Amino acid sequence: MVHSTHSSCLVWNQNPITVAGNGTAGNSTRSFNGPWDLSIDTNLNLYVSDGGNNRIIKFSSGNLVGIPLISGVGNGLSQVSNPSGSIMDANGNLYISDMLNNRIMKYANISSASQSVIGQVVAGGSFGSNYNQQKTSWGVAVDALGNVFVSDCGNNRVMKWAPRSTNGTLVAGIGNGTAGNGTNQLSCPLGIYVDQSMALYIADAFNGRIQKWLSGASTGTTVGGANGQLRFPTDVSVDNYGTIYALSGGGLYRFYPGSTSGTIIISSYTESFGFKFDSVGNVYIADYVSNVISKYTVNSTRCGTSRASTPVASSKVASMAVPNVQGILEAVLGNARLRSLDLATAH
Repeated sequence: MVHSTHSSCLVWNQNPITVAGNGTAGNSTRSFNGPWDLSIDTNLNLYVSDGGNNRIIKFSSGNLVGIPLISGVGNGLSQVSNPSGSIMDANGNLYISDMLNNRIMKYANISSASQSVIGQVVAGGSFGSNYNQQKTSWGVAVDALGNVFVSDCGNNRVMKWAPRSTNGTLVAGIGNGTAGNGTNQLSCPLGIYVDQSMALYIADAFNGRIQKWLSGASTGTTVGGANGQLRFPTDVSVDNYGTIYALSGGGLYRFYPGSTSGTIIISSYTESFGFKFDSVGNVYIADYVSNVISKYTVNSTRCGTSRASTPVASSKVASMAVPNVQGILEAVLGNARLRSLDLATAH
């Protein structure tokens, strides 16, 4: 979430600062092996979903050496298997999409942790299409009531899990999991966001759009990418003014309320899947292939008579080289299916 009161007017430096990772794939406390996403606490500590290393690693503010808090592949309460989406709530609880375990883990008051922690399962736990299952869980969001929202890429749906529930409720997509581009359909939803009015925003990856579903709605509305501008959007966030931010095709886009055409506010021509804002509007992007967390600092505030007419980076995408986001996603989905078959034959 963007907390700055001037978030819709911010301009960012285009030269990032590396705040975690050394740019080389590895499993040391200075390196990553495919970081999917991150979260930031009030002290600006980073919590990175280091997918290929099957761990959540904490970087204290300003420190390039991390502390693994959850590590070791498996389905125990202190283990994860290719963790992806990440969100921290207002109480300092960290929620992680434990992708290949098809579950969401909650780690309470994690900001004070300096060693391994044990979490609890708050959604899912097995591979499948029933409402108590997931099929490659990805994005996670939490509302003010503690409801957990999960983007279930393999089932082409978003589910809501109430506190202490054993089954989810379908809130976006259709019940049989069929992919499609209709207003009631999704195709591999990834990053999600829930605003204060309980509206749900979805990075509908394979449809190249951002969908908004009002609470209780049976269909969604395209609020970004209707003109084909977005290419495999992977994450989404919304500020207090309703401005939408979408990570897609190697860049971070900004969509003002009422406009489905956005401008690139940060250009990044790499395969990136998750981003977060800190309390002053700096942007942190998890660079999956380069194995770093990049920080883009606020450069200035620029608000004129017409916000929409003040782009901060080129909005032309026709000639942009598109990163291989789709290929990475398809490989992940294939691995998830293979893992489910391995588990089935093991019983």
